[in-house]
Amino acid sequence: MSQAGQGLERLFKALANQSNLIATAYFNGVVYKDQQNQRALAQLKQLKVLVNHDADGYRVSGRLSQFIDSALSSDRVRRLDTDLASWIETLEQQIGLYQDAWDENRVADCDNYLAEIERLVFDLADTLEENTRYLLMLVNSRFANVRTLAEKQKQNTFYIARLEKLVNAISALQPEFLLEMVDEQPVIYALLDRQLIRLLPIYQQRLQTILDKLKIFLFELRQIEARSQLVQGFAFFLQQNPNYQTQDWSEHEHLPCHWNQIKPLALSAHADPMDHALEDELIEIAQKIRLDTDVLLAKQKQRPVNAITLSPPEKQAIALPLYRKQLRGYFERVLKNQGQALSALAFQQVFVDDIEPSSWLSCVLNEGLRRQQNNKQLQMDLVHVEVGRGFSGNQKITDIIVKVRGEAA
Repeated sequence: MSQAGQGLERLFKALANQSNLIATAYFNGVVYKDQQNQRALAQLKQLKVLVNHDADGYRVSGRLSQFIDSALSSDRVRRLDTDLASWIETLEQQIGLYQDAWDENRVADCDNYLAEIERLVFDLADTLEENTRYLLMLVNSRFANVRTLAEKQKQNTFYIARLEKLVNAISALQPEFLLEMVDEQPVIYALLDRQLIRLLPIYQQRLQTILDKLKIFLFELRQIEARSQLVQGFAFFLQQNPNYQTQDWSEHEHLPCHWNQIKPLALSAHADPMDHALEDELIEIAQKIRLDTDVLLAKQKQRPVNAITLSPPEKQAIALPLYRKQLRGYFERVLKNQGQALSALAFQQVFVDDIEPSSWLSCVLNEGLRRQQNNKQLQMDLVHVEVGRGFSGNQKITDIIVKVRGEAA
């Protein structure tokens, strides 16, 4: 038996031997591992029959779940035949039914609706994952591997339709609205946030990559269409004029007017260094290049002479800002009255009118810290606001008291 046949036989044996675990995962939505079934669940996950539900649970994979729905003629099979936007509408309806059952304290109905919501979320996430990954793989590998223009146009139509379907599904999925609906149900909120909402940026990035590649391919397609139209037009002309023969225009005095619109061919010629018959010509060209280079290097460059003036530049006096003069006056008053504390806010109310109290206190604090480096006897006391209810990390200052201890340094 071939290797593929052995793998298929192994899969069928695992499905038969672990049918109870698969049925539990299908009907309950999840099966949890324990010491007895841990090895069996790992085998089913390796065979891609089960996938992760959470840290300790497993669920039936999306494709197998769809097959079981179809085999059992389940009501969910109707949903699988519709577009992804209708899945989202069904999801919103199931959330509404779950909330009504929760408000009316119908526990059994809540469990049924919750299991249906889980299946919807997982099916939607699996479908988006598979479609975006598969479409990206096709675009990267098979899109350009066509031989005719008709095949490329068919592929273009197919990819645009698939891409439009995915974009419409992601656009219809409004994360803020869904999370707001289940704000009071933490279980559903965590399910939507972990299994669907957090994965949307990944799907959007894949779609952006696909769109960028499609733009490149469509640009190439437009170029091919323009060239093919010229070829088809000339072929149609030859069919209408079977006796057409090309003319030798070199013998005519005047060329047709439409020939003036043809772009000339860009030709470039060079000597073959390996041809010994051209050695003399190449030596003459090399010697001429060397002479021209020596002549260019021998030219003296005329440098401009800068005018030199012996008189020094005129000094310009910079006016001291007004707030600096006011700060100097405040600290001079403090230094004259040693041992006496002086309030910065009180000084500002009397002598400073054009500065806000908060800005004035910031200037006094900055100037005081600078002066304390040279004058160790300068003391500043900050008046803080009483602690409020919150802790913002900032200390609000309402006034600064400055004084000089003993003699000023």
